[in-house]
Amino acid sequence: MTAITHRPSSGPHPLSPVALARLIDISAVQACHAESDIRRLAEIARQYNFINAHVLPNWVPLMRELLAGSATLVGSPVGFPSGGTITRVKVKEAEALLDDGVEEMDVVANIGRLRSGQFSYVLEDLKAVVDVASGHIPVKVILETAYLDDDQLHAGCDAAVESGADYVKTGTGWSGKPTTVETVCKILSFVGDAVAIKASGGIRTLETVTEMLELGVSRFGINSDAAVRLLTAAADVATKGESREE
Repeated sequence: MTAITHRPSSGPHPLSPVALARLIDISAVQACHAESDIRRLAEIARQYNFINAHVLPNWVPLMRELLAGSATLVGSPVGFPSGGTITRVKVKEAEALLDDGVEEMDVVANIGRLRSGQFSYVLEDLKAVVDVASGHIPVKVILETAYLDDDQLHAGCDAAVESGADYVKTGTGWSGKPTTVETVCKILSFVGDAVAIKASGGIRTLETVTEMLELGVSRFGINSDAAVRLLTAAADVATKGESREE
């Protein structure tokens, strides 16, 4: 398991705009995203100091260039978005991402195999990718929780922990179903403090972020427009708090 060195630090309140930005990964990972979208993502990441900007693998070299000298990490996924890629292809993709300088890596668990009860396959598939990155960069396992029943979610969490991954991530954000506090609670009951948790998919309010933070979530995946709105909301809350103190 790779040491995680980008956890929230002490200092500003966790929901101040400055600290909140260091909890949020923004992304441009849809097939339609063109170079202009990647450049805009980099501009937003720099402007607001988000902790990570995720792009599809072919854009990693460009994003590294665009974010050079900034505090934003470059992330990219393996086996995205279905997780159904052959294991040896996932391994090659992970190796190529490392060669291109990716700084954090997401890997989609094989959801179809997980839903089929083929848990050994899921574990070995994840472990093969984690082994590539181990000691180099953190790895987040995407479980696409919206498609899993409780037994499958438990098995997926077990596989993520046993694989040596650093995070369990709730989903790609493509299922159309928002991640709920209830889902986070279930994951916590399965993983304890063995791995960190990243919540993503449909998280749109400061209240939801606050509740998830209090439960133990340490990273969020939120689209850039929604993420900026959350920072604005956090700034408003901070301003009102200062006014009350006066």
